[in-house]
Amino acid sequence: MKKAYGKRFIEKSFNAFGRTFKLGGPIPELREGEELVRRTISLCPVCYRLLPAIVFERDEKIWIRKICPEHGEVEEIYWGDAKLFYKALRYEVKAKPIKVVYTEAKAPCPFTCGLCPYHMTYTSLANIVLTNRCDLSCWYCFFYAERVGYVYEPTLEELREMIRSLKKQYPRGGLAVQLTGGEPCLRDDLLDVIKMIREEGIRHIQLNTHGLRFAYAGGDKLITELRRAGVNTIYLSFDGISPAVNHKNHWKIPF
Repeated sequence: MKKAYGKRFIEKSFNAFGRTFKLGGPIPELREGEELVRRTISLCPVCYRLLPAIVFERDEKIWIRKICPEHGEVEEIYWGDAKLFYKALRYEVKAKPIKVVYTEAKAPCPFTCGLCPYHMTYTSLANIVLTNRCDLSCWYCFFYAERVGYVYEPTLEELREMIRSLKKQYPRGGLAVQLTGGEPCLRDDLLDVIKMIREEGIRHIQLNTHGLRFAYAGGDKLITELRRAGVNTIYLSFDGISPAVNHKNHWKIPF
C-alpha cells in the first residue's frame, strides 16, 4: 500500500514494450458544483501510469480528472459541450465482446496492441494499409517508408485473407473498410484490390488519399475507374485555402 494525497491505494506494475509501467493511484473526488458522469481508467500524461479517473460535468462542459502520485493532479476538458455529449450518448451501442481475437492480452489496455479479448465492440470501419510508400514527405508523418526504413505492401492474396478475417468477426463481421497508407494510389494494382474487396462481400469501401493524383493529367479518369471498381467514398483532408490557416501542419511546405 502507498499513501498519497491522504488516500491509500494498491500499487502494481507490469511490463510492456520493454518498459515497466505502474498501475494505481488515488481515486479523485468530486468538488462543489460538479456532477459525476462515470468512473473510468486513464493515463498520466508524463509517466503513463494507469490511474483511476472520474468524468464529470461542470460549467456546461464535461471534464476528466486523475491524480498521479508522482506528477500530481491532471484535469482536462473531456467534451467541450455537455449537451452535445449527452446527445451523443443516446447513440452509444452496447455491443457484445469479440470472440475471434488475434492478440493475447499480456498487459492492461492500452498497452496490448491488436484485437485482444479486452475489446467490447466489433469493427465499424476497418483500416487496411495498402502501402507505406508515399510521394510526399510531410514532416509530421511517422509512417511512410522513408521514415521507418522499409516498405510494407501486402500482396493481393494477403489482403484477401485480411478481408476474410474481418468478415469472420463475431458477433458481426466487418462490412466497411478504409484503404489507407502511405498513399494507396501509388499501388499499380489498386483497382484490382478494390474489385477483390467487393468480390469478398464488403459493402462500403473508403479510399484515404492526399488527392494529388486527381489533380494530375488523367485524374478525372482515375476517379471514374475507382468508382466503377467499387469505391464509395474518397477521404480527403482540407486544411484551408492557404498554409497560414493550419500552421501546425504547414510550417514546412511538405511538397
